[in-house]
Amino acid sequence: MRRRSNPDSEQNIRRIDTKARAKKQTHGFQVHFLRGNKAVTRMFSDSLYGGKAGSRRAARTFKRSALRRAGKRGARSTSRRRKRH
Repeated sequence: MRRRSNPDSEQNIRRIDTKARAKKQTHGFQVHFLRGNKAVTRMFSDSLYGGKAGSRRAARTFKRSALRRAGKRGARSTSRRRKRH
């Protein structure tokens, strides 16, 4: 069965809210994407960024800058390509 997506989530940005009965509470946004064989993941907690709006803003800013630095999706260096004989 497919999980229901959180309406606060966006492309490459997930909203994480633990259940109220959980021992530890986690509230924030997680940025996650893959570039080649490298995974880029970072968590932006509501408590550290002044609430839901602040953590969302920080996650969006990080996503933009990280995607610029990581380059295009599927781009590989030429040294890793396999040569045909």
